[in-house]
Amino acid sequence: MKSLHVLIILILCSPFVAAAQSTSDTASTQKLVHELKELTNQAERDRSANYRLIDQLRDLIARFDQPWNRRVLFDDFSDGDFVRNPVWHSNSDDFWVTRSIGLRTELNARPANNTAPERNTSPEAALLGMLLGGAMQQQQQQPRADSNRNRANTRADLSTAVNISNAFSINIEISATGRGNSNGSFEFGPYQGQNIESGYRLVYQAGARPALKLIRYQRGTSAVIDIYESGRLLSDGNKHILNWQRTANGTMRVSLDGRSIIQVRDRSYRDAFSGFVMSNRGGDYAIRSVSVHSAGR
Repeated sequence: MKSLHVLIILILCSPFVAAAQSTSDTASTQKLVHELKELTNQAERDRSANYRLIDQLRDLIARFDQPWNRRVLFDDFSDGDFVRNPVWHSNSDDFWVTRSIGLRTELNARPANNTAPERNTSPEAALLGMLLGGAMQQQQQQPRADSNRNRANTRADLSTAVNISNAFSINIEISATGRGNSNGSFEFGPYQGQNIESGYRLVYQAGARPALKLIRYQRGTSAVIDIYESGRLLSDGNKHILNWQRTANGTMRVSLDGRSIIQVRDRSYRDAFSGFVMSNRGGDYAIRSVSVHSAGR
């Protein structure tokens, strides 16, 4: 227990703490954090510390823990494409690369077609259906196909397969040009398996009151974990840097141009991720670069 107290004092009073917040070299602080983790786990197993102290120690660890030291993804699109180094996959032609800006995506999302003619159930139509059989059925199914095409235009995805640890750090340089759908959104984040409708997303929601949201996709549903709605965010059209960090205990922090705006904890996903996806759900955006760091072993 004495060793635990000494280590806490070292972390709180050491000049390494200040350095960890201002430089990228955090090896010394990370070593102290790792030792604190081990002592905290031991104290919890031995019940040599009360639960309040254990919780405080976990919070302290989360505050200074930065385990992501291995870059697993980087692209500034300076090669003029997104088909190699790394290989990206798109479900539409709404993403393209310009050498002067980087990755561009513009989508004027259209809602699903809700104005398709209703099925005629009059006696005359029923009789005609029996007479014409398959021809009538094919005619009735045509509006459904049109609706599917319209739904496809509500989003554009760009994804790449990459192993991302449960603890990660994501940086993206992005700007919203203001053209396109003024109420659209842009989101990015890691997914698991082959299903891009899984994992976590950081979402920029445009509109009269722009917002940044952390969302969880799981089992076919989505849930807002936290939301930030203050200031213009990306709506000024300038380039901004979004940084999103997640530690092994599920603590997530989001900063905009170096200013912390979201801190929340969610442990719904405890395994590693297998890919990274960016989705345009309406609007015009420029992505100068994207990078992902994982915890190394």
